[in-house]
Amino acid sequence: MLSLYLRPLRWLALVGLATACAPTYQLGLKPVKSTGLFAEGREQAQAVADSVEVRLSFVCYEANRVVFEAEYRNPTRRSLVVDPAAFQYEANRLPAPAAEPKAKRPKPLPGAEVTAAVAAASMSLPLPPLPPQAVAAFDPEPEISALKAKADKEAEKASRFDWLGLGLAAASLATDVASIGKRETAAQYQNRVAIHDAAVAYNVISSATKIEHAVAAEVLQQRAALLQDYALRKVTLEPGQQVRGYLYFPRYDAADGFVLKAPVGSTVVPLEFAQVRTRQ
Repeated sequence: MLSLYLRPLRWLALVGLATACAPTYQLGLKPVKSTGLFAEGREQAQAVADSVEVRLSFVCYEANRVVFEAEYRNPTRRSLVVDPAAFQYEANRLPAPAAEPKAKRPKPLPGAEVTAAVAAASMSLPLPPLPPQAVAAFDPEPEISALKAKADKEAEKASRFDWLGLGLAAASLATDVASIGKRETAAQYQNRVAIHDAAVAYNVISSATKIEHAVAAEVLQQRAALLQDYALRKVTLEPGQQVRGYLYFPRYDAADGFVLKAPVGSTVVPLEFAQVRTRQ
């Protein structure tokens, strides 16, 4: 099901494959209603339910995801569970302009903001359908666990003792020792050189492979640490507490807007964002 939501990414990727004269666009997200509230330069959408304040701001696009930052403030006298996996969005799109016979391909001016339909028409691309149902945010916990498990496996491979490499090195050393003080035939010399070269080549490759596994383990550990530090994770907010963290959703580039549904206890509050395309 997730692949269905990620297919529209290919729609935007086709921009780079279009003809040289076709326009290109920069994507961005912003609250539909200006609030005058900002976090690190990003404007926040705001909603309040049962006295609990929720703020949401767009952070960035990743290859397959769009990242928001959520902030909860609990001024009530009761505790509140915040669960990132309970967030959802519904995508929407503005209607396409009425098609006219023999209409020319639209050519927006640089700096102009256009809808998904206009952008698709200007690039002569088909417009993918909207997701048929609400799209859930990623739960960071399974990903953190999977990254840690992969990092442990890579670290184990990096530290594993290479008995075959030791055996080849020992065999090479034994043939060198055995040749001392003896007159070798051409075949014996070639055989000894072949064993030596094989041992050296194998151990060079083995060392390089171990380094690759060690680097992979470090990268995976860093990714897990980033999610642990920055992702919004399931938490119980006691009275007077607040929390903030990143939310990760599948990207859907062919939408004009999203209604993000933030959970507050047994209810949800909508926060609306417009997805804009600026002609480059």
